[in-house]
Amino acid sequence: MQTSAPLKLSQLNQLIQYAIDGVFREQTYAVIAETSGIKNYLDKRQCYLTLVEKSEHSNEVLASIQAKIWGKCYHTIRNFEETTGQVFKDNIEVLFKVRIQYHIYYGLTVLIEEIDCNYTIGKLALTRQAVLQKLIDQNPDAVQLINGEFLTRNRQLTFRPVIQRLALISSAQADGYNDFVHELYLNKYQYTFQVDEYFAQVQGNEAANQICQQLIQIFQSNIAYDAVVIVRGGGSQLDFSAFDTYTVARAVARFPIPIITGIGHERNESICDLMARLPTKTPTKAAATIVAHNRTFEENLLHLQKRVLSKTNEILGAQKLILQTLHAQVIRYAHQCLHQQQQRLRPLSGIVIQLINRLVYNQRFKLEKVHYRLSCSIESFVKTEQHKLASLRNTIKLLSPENVLKRGYAIIFRGDTIIKNATEVRPGDEITTIFQDSEIISTIKETRSSYE
Repeated sequence: MQTSAPLKLSQLNQLIQYAIDGVFREQTYAVIAETSGIKNYLDKRQCYLTLVEKSEHSNEVLASIQAKIWGKCYHTIRNFEETTGQVFKDNIEVLFKVRIQYHIYYGLTVLIEEIDCNYTIGKLALTRQAVLQKLIDQNPDAVQLINGEFLTRNRQLTFRPVIQRLALISSAQADGYNDFVHELYLNKYQYTFQVDEYFAQVQGNEAANQICQQLIQIFQSNIAYDAVVIVRGGGSQLDFSAFDTYTVARAVARFPIPIITGIGHERNESICDLMARLPTKTPTKAAATIVAHNRTFEENLLHLQKRVLSKTNEILGAQKLILQTLHAQVIRYAHQCLHQQQQRLRPLSGIVIQLINRLVYNQRFKLEKVHYRLSCSIESFVKTEQHKLASLRNTIKLLSPENVLKRGYAIIFRGDTIIKNATEVRPGDEITTIFQDSEIISTIKETRSSYE
């Protein structure tokens, strides 16, 4: 250890300040670094952060240093966000214009005077261009660049006339999800939709993988969706990084169901937008576009209905005129025919009347002859029948029981039954014998056969 007199810490720091100022005074440097540990105090117009350099092959930190943005340089943060559309936050690789500062109390720090927006924009553009080129090179059957426009397999699909069943990929907590559902279900035409929700992260390290997994699940469901909708609300350009990845863009370009995207704000356009069948600027516009698609179909139907009605009325009008003309012709022809037939019938009417009168006279004469014959026959028939009746009356009178009894015959009863044969009674039976003017009541003692 040296034997010189010891220094106070402030004295040592003063020496360091002199040495650093001697080397770095009034000099600025362009430094590429990644942001970390940002603490932004908007009201104080102060921002403190750490600049780090990481390995290209891992997340190992190779170097770091404290930095700050304040005072008159603080506006560079707002300029960066407005120009790039990117929030100034951790884990962004940025090109800074810096000045080295050393304070005897605060120590060594880097004062950031300016942020190069062009570097960030260029880096994003280079990454984006590399993904697009990879899509073209590795998927020639599904992605082609023709006259500056991307032609993908998904873009060549056609929508059904009416879109009703949808598969929706979004984050359940995202504002974009709520905007889409609100616009779709509360449409002014009162169209109804069936939306199956496939929730996934739409930002962060796992977003790209989850979006791809949901597309796979939709494909494997075998549900005949009319369209797949991918929505995400607004944010910075880096917030949309999942939609600029090769895996998601490739899946969208090859997907066999038409995909509608509603990602970000008006100024945002992701690679997924370029690959999808129908890109829209926001989730709200994605829903409005679907409603408008169905409205177009309805308007076409209404237009066709009007055309059909108009053409039908036109045909009916023409046919009515034709029928009216034919009606007049038929009436005129009928009158002519009737007049002609009347002329033909007049000479025949006299002859017909004479024939009818003669026929009536002949038939009347025949009827009178028949009437006379019938009168004679009936009178003879009646006399004959009257004679028969008189003969029958005499016969009945002669055969009546009174006359039979007068001739010496008798009627034998056993109770109320007339006895016709001796076999009908038995010894001991009481019988009644009726004569013309008297009755004999007797008891059977014995019956004998007439052959004994």
